[in-house]
Amino acid sequence: MPKAHWYAVRVGRRPGVYATWQDTEKQVKGFPGAIYKSFPHYKAAEGWQRAGNRLDRSALPSSLSRKSSKSLVTDEELDSNTSEKPFKLVKAVNRSNSDPFPAKNDTVIPPAASDPDLSPQQQEILRRIMDGENFFFTGSAGTGKSVLLRAIVKAFKEHERAEEAKVEEGWRRYLSGQDKDQEKGGRKRWKLGVTASTGMAAVNIGGTTLHSWSGIGLGELPAQKLYENILRNKITAKRWRTTGAVVIDEISMIDAKLFDKLEIIGRKLRGSSAPFGGLQIILSGDFFQLPPVTKGSSINCNFAFEAESWNRVIPKENMTALTRVFRQKEDKFVKILESMRRGTISHGDVDILRGLKRDVEYPEGIEPVGLYPQKAEVTSINLARLEALDTSLKVFMSCDIPGVNSRGFALDDRQATESCNKNTIWAQELELKVGALVMLVTDGVLVNGSTGTVVDFMTLSEAKAAEIYPPANNSGSNPDQKVAWPVVEFVPSKYASGRLAKKVIIPQMQVDVLNAWGSPEATRHQIPLILAWALTIHKSQGQTLERVKIDLNNIFVEGQTYVAISRAVSLDTLQIMNFSASKVMAHNRVIEWARPFEQEQEEEEEWDDLMANAELDF
Repeated sequence: MPKAHWYAVRVGRRPGVYATWQDTEKQVKGFPGAIYKSFPHYKAAEGWQRAGNRLDRSALPSSLSRKSSKSLVTDEELDSNTSEKPFKLVKAVNRSNSDPFPAKNDTVIPPAASDPDLSPQQQEILRRIMDGENFFFTGSAGTGKSVLLRAIVKAFKEHERAEEAKVEEGWRRYLSGQDKDQEKGGRKRWKLGVTASTGMAAVNIGGTTLHSWSGIGLGELPAQKLYENILRNKITAKRWRTTGAVVIDEISMIDAKLFDKLEIIGRKLRGSSAPFGGLQIILSGDFFQLPPVTKGSSINCNFAFEAESWNRVIPKENMTALTRVFRQKEDKFVKILESMRRGTISHGDVDILRGLKRDVEYPEGIEPVGLYPQKAEVTSINLARLEALDTSLKVFMSCDIPGVNSRGFALDDRQATESCNKNTIWAQELELKVGALVMLVTDGVLVNGSTGTVVDFMTLSEAKAAEIYPPANNSGSNPDQKVAWPVVEFVPSKYASGRLAKKVIIPQMQVDVLNAWGSPEATRHQIPLILAWALTIHKSQGQTLERVKIDLNNIFVEGQTYVAISRAVSLDTLQIMNFSASKVMAHNRVIEWARPFEQEQEEEEEWDDLMANAELDF
């Protein structure tokens, strides 16, 4: 093989661009139908490799299997900063239907049962963001923050695909000799970093953690030191310089010091005095919900809006609270939640919530999901309820596939499992019995958060004969496999594709933990169910639960009570134990900060309504 600077692998054990022949050989040697080529320039190799993704994948050998490859670097190398050029996984090869672990498509956002139309308010925010403005949108639970976020990411990705097509065409012309020169890639307007403050939130939006994307590790070092560390990592530094915009979801859990550090790093790396060096910043979250994670009491935390750079990054006129509540339809319930969000509650509302300690009888007999503040309590309840069932126990172990981290290094099996455990709600070891109460943790025929009872275990062929089908987004488990998967009878849901209860077989599917480049850092293949007799309030954030039972006995942080109760859709299907007004807590600094712009916005909306009614009368 002639010496070259870069090697591109279109078809191999792990397609991508590699800096050495030794790494490349591991991917292609002994691999049937391997396709690879050497190039003098990285961009040329990347362009050729990406062009291969447009080929008809049906022609690939059906024997391709997704197996774990050994790490190409040691753990010590993973933990150190380096200026070497490690390989980067560009895109996974789609598998044939015969593969029990086929790869997902290239969609960044996990598929939803249906994305509702945006409200006029959401459309206006989207328009301003697409015009390049920095923006922060907030709102109480259930006001469509996630819906708007999905729309933003989708719009950016559509523009980015068109932008990439132009770049690939330029390299195609360069390689064919039609152009003598090809301009080096610079900043890309539509290249979007999709991040969140926590791994769970990042997986929900198809992104990565802010810490991973930015390359700051724990972020505890001074800004100058973090900047110097990033400079020694060419991949991370390039990401900062070439990205056009960054989304940060759940901004309430990012503290002021970290926000300021990131803003300084952005200016230094991008060589601009503009906020974040001209990087467009899109923030989403609710400061009235869970606060930043701090050592000691949350009272001493500093919110992102208290950062020295906040007002420069986000002008006052670019802060908007979404006002239309989609989750709850009862005006009385919405008003109670709005009061609780601000840490206040009337005597009448206290009486209403205390009255919800009664047991709720459901016609289908399926229990509600229980929400508790502490993880140990949740684990104990679920294990006790499972052991009490007089049916056979079945255990399903996950298959965790290592990918590539944000710095371009391959993970090993242990690191892949740790990443999946930390960043997803999908179980490493799932124990089930007939009669177990479970929750679906992906979208398909029913939405994420749908609950039901395990009623049987069947192979896919048996389920097909019984006209019991898997969710629409099933990743393609082999129907010839003799594995008996759980059959779940879900409760009737107005959020599902049908109103009637559905018996659905839930086979093994997959969830990706993405690195900062949007490629899998780790992939977990597992049944997307969790036991639902009990769930932590923290892990319930973002869920919509039609039947919910909440125990507030061990509430320990501001916003926790509000987050828990706002998961419910109706007072009629909500049970609350150990409620007291003292458990309704909100940070005074959040209340004082939010009051002016939320009040001003409310007055503007009232004026708009008056004008609209006047026009109708006229």
